[in-house]
Amino acid sequence: MNEVFFAAGDLSGLPDRGLAVVGFSGGADSTALVHWLKGKIEPSRMVLAHLNHMLRGEEAEHDEACVREFSRKMGLRLVVSRQDIKALARERGMGLEECGRAARYAFFQSLVTGEDDRILTAHTADDNAETILLNLCRGTGLSGLCGIPRQRGNILRPLLSVSREEIEAYCKHFDLPFVTDSTNLTAEFARNKVRLEVLPVLKELNPRVIQTIGQTALLLERDRQFLKTEGEKLLIAAQREYGLSVAVLQDAEEALQRTALRLWLGKNGCTEPKKKHLDALLLCSKQGGTVSLPGNLTARCAQGVLSLSENREAQPFSLTVSLSEQSLFPKKIPLPDGRTLLLEEKPVEDTKNSGKEWKKVHNLLFQNAVDYDIILANLAVKELIVRTRREGDRFSPAGRKVTKSLKQVFQERGMPPDFRRSAVLLELGGELIFCQGAGAAEGFQVTEKTRRALFVTVLQGQNEE
Repeated sequence: MNEVFFAAGDLSGLPDRGLAVVGFSGGADSTALVHWLKGKIEPSRMVLAHLNHMLRGEEAEHDEACVREFSRKMGLRLVVSRQDIKALARERGMGLEECGRAARYAFFQSLVTGEDDRILTAHTADDNAETILLNLCRGTGLSGLCGIPRQRGNILRPLLSVSREEIEAYCKHFDLPFVTDSTNLTAEFARNKVRLEVLPVLKELNPRVIQTIGQTALLLERDRQFLKTEGEKLLIAAQREYGLSVAVLQDAEEALQRTALRLWLGKNGCTEPKKKHLDALLLCSKQGGTVSLPGNLTARCAQGVLSLSENREAQPFSLTVSLSEQSLFPKKIPLPDGRTLLLEEKPVEDTKNSGKEWKKVHNLLFQNAVDYDIILANLAVKELIVRTRREGDRFSPAGRKVTKSLKQVFQERGMPPDFRRSAVLLELGGELIFCQGAGAAEGFQVTEKTRRALFVTVLQGQNEE
């Protein structure tokens, strides 16, 4: 019988095991979701999560009591959190709506215990339409016009295609008690204005406007996914060890450039760049200079490379690395600046390739590798040290037959200043044998005679895989 009402209900992102943490306000939407979900999965998997925002005095206490009673009758586990959102918003300098939302999701996430656990919220097609209209009024791009995602990370919204009208009919049919938040009945908040004043007018023009907006969002989401896929390809093509190639970026259409830059920023901690930030990045990539970005980041364009760095002074460091025949790989070495040095020893398969053919293979596969056996042969009398640059450093790039100052090597390769300050170097017995961004030194590169290669990778975080 449930499917008569919720034919559009979608649990495709819910694993066969793990907890289903359900955001449960006690309103019609979440009450219908709980009842519907109980008929779909084992009740023992369900955890109802209720956050009392402590904003509405006795009414909030009444809602909590109703939630507790409903959960008891349904035989479902309930976890309640009480937080003074008004005080919290003041402390954090946030609006009530924004702070309440952040607190709810933080609470829901605190109940997640395993990889198969999911958070389920009762957002509906009406919520989606309201969000899209609000985004449109405030100014948005393709992402904002796609509305609320059906799934984001471990958060699922099974009823996103179900209208509020269907929700109310469901509750009436099954005689389900629910509470009504009195603040939803006033036009004090922007969302309520859209719900109470804008959508009724739009429904006069098109009674199925909720469904129409939802369908439009689905079509735009397909376009967005296509752009994202192509943007990922562009990002991979433009990626250099110390930034993005401006020439590769500018060969693409501006829409793809923006998509690639948005993805690039997201991977580096700037998850929600605004149009003005992307505009500034595009201009910077054409004219050079720097751009300040959210997340305490600065983008810099110089010598054809667009790089990104945190706004902090790079601190020099020097660490001794212990390697032996019995070393366990991969070996992860936390660096003092928060990055991780990853060392991986791999055998080099015998090859009949030689000359130009071997050089081609070498350039593709061993750009960030050194000959492991040569290192081991020297460890008995020499220490292997990982460090950053020092005044007077000199380096002999493999295959160049010359020794230059490290500053010259950096300049020739167009490495940005921030990269130079933090570039990871390997030193063996006082000689630089590897430079991040430049590869192995002469005499330590992988050749036709190499049997074991040591691959050197610098990860941006200490927990990065």
